[in-house]
Amino acid sequence: MIEASRGEHSTPPPLAAHWLIARQSVNFVMDVADIARQGGEVLDPLLLTAVVEANVAPVNQDPILQQKYATLDTPPPDEVRRPVSMNAIAASLGQPFETVRRRLNALAAKGECVITPKGVLVPAARLAQDDYRRQSIERYERLKTLYFDLKEQGGLIDMARDTGPALPGAAWPDLEAALAGPPPVRLANRLLSEYYLRALELLGRRVGDPLTGLVLMGLGRANIESLTPEQLAAGVLLPDELRKPVRRSQLARRMGLPNETVRRRLLDLERRGYCQVTRQGVIFAVSALVRPQAQALFHENNVNLMRMMSRLSRYGVLAYWDREGRTASQGAP
Repeated sequence: MIEASRGEHSTPPPLAAHWLIARQSVNFVMDVADIARQGGEVLDPLLLTAVVEANVAPVNQDPILQQKYATLDTPPPDEVRRPVSMNAIAASLGQPFETVRRRLNALAAKGECVITPKGVLVPAARLAQDDYRRQSIERYERLKTLYFDLKEQGGLIDMARDTGPALPGAAWPDLEAALAGPPPVRLANRLLSEYYLRALELLGRRVGDPLTGLVLMGLGRANIESLTPEQLAAGVLLPDELRKPVRRSQLARRMGLPNETVRRRLLDLERRGYCQVTRQGVIFAVSALVRPQAQALFHENNVNLMRMMSRLSRYGVLAYWDREGRTASQGAP
């Protein structure tokens, strides 16, 4: 477990610590998006993630149901799921209603969801299929890796210091629920999805919409993927000259998005000062990270990360991971 003295909460971490945590967050969000799309395009899986998250809202709000439907073999049944309107999904993701309606109808025709008079539902039977179970395990393992990475790098202490006043009750509890038996894959996945969508919504408010936020994060990650681990671990903002430009078409292929979609969004991001276009390609603008708005964004992300970790702790998931260690794997379903 991670403990942070309440007295430490008054001093926010420096910008460098913010950036190291933000980099972990970007890598995590992009990896979750890649797991969902399985080499395909990114928008349909994002829509389905938003639908599933809305469907299980009653479970997320009830600690008893969270624990009852915690493991891979216990998906919440349809009677405890809540359908969601297409309009609500469109609004939450900042996408045109007609785009969402057309795509969800196509997904329903493929058996990915059902459209009822009350709204859209991803049924429990779909979530019990092997491909979804494999994705759930991948996401669970990636979340576990994020926890150990943050813990070993001191990131959880930094977040506790930063978010203490903003999260009443977020301090690590003295007594935690003891999970026993199969790993809490579905419980952890629900909390993961909540953070994932919050992170995209948070960035989307700054840059236009969550999909544009994904494009910006994809650009930022592509620019620095050739750097050494030592360079990436440095507690400083990486200058533009260390960033490798990426072609628009290359970024579009990496993200499973149409070239025109990426081109339009990068042009808008350039106008907003978030990226620069060179002859070699596009790079994330490091100047955007030193704006006052960036500090606020980092803080809000820390709040959301801490909320997720705090809830994982209260349900005993972090203690479960500490007992089994970083390298324990759940394997295939």
